[in-house]
Amino acid sequence: VLLMLSNRHFGTTQYGAQLPLKKALPLASVIGLVVGAYDGFFGPGTGMFLALLFSSVLVMDLVTASGTAKIVNLSSNFASAIAYIINGKVLYAVAIPAACSAILGNFIGSKLAIKIGPTFIKPIIAIMAILLCIKVIVDIF
Repeated sequence: VLLMLSNRHFGTTQYGAQLPLKKALPLASVIGLVVGAYDGFFGPGTGMFLALLFSSVLVMDLVTASGTAKIVNLSSNFASAIAYIINGKVLYAVAIPAACSAILGNFIGSKLAIKIGPTFIKPIIAIMAILLCIKVIVDIF
């Protein structure tokens, strides 16, 4: 987050401008493995971590990084959902309406992110990262 806040142009570089696919694929695999393990163990902030890593390590603009993170996060969440469903740990009366509302909210947020771009995404990521850090610290103590 400090990198993002200290670099005015963070997240504005188009994908492929500086990083060849030959280097991006192994880096993406490592990012997916590490963040996927974090998501399975802990969870909060996974999409934000993916977007920041894709933008900083894979040289994607924040809108492309956020869109790419959605696919990775979907895959990770799908695997977790299967494990919870198999073990009977889903309250469908809550999950289904919340999922429908989340779809609508994500659609609205995605349209805003695509329309406004990094000027919209950067402050939201910064605020969410700070709130996540505060929550983790509060939970520890």
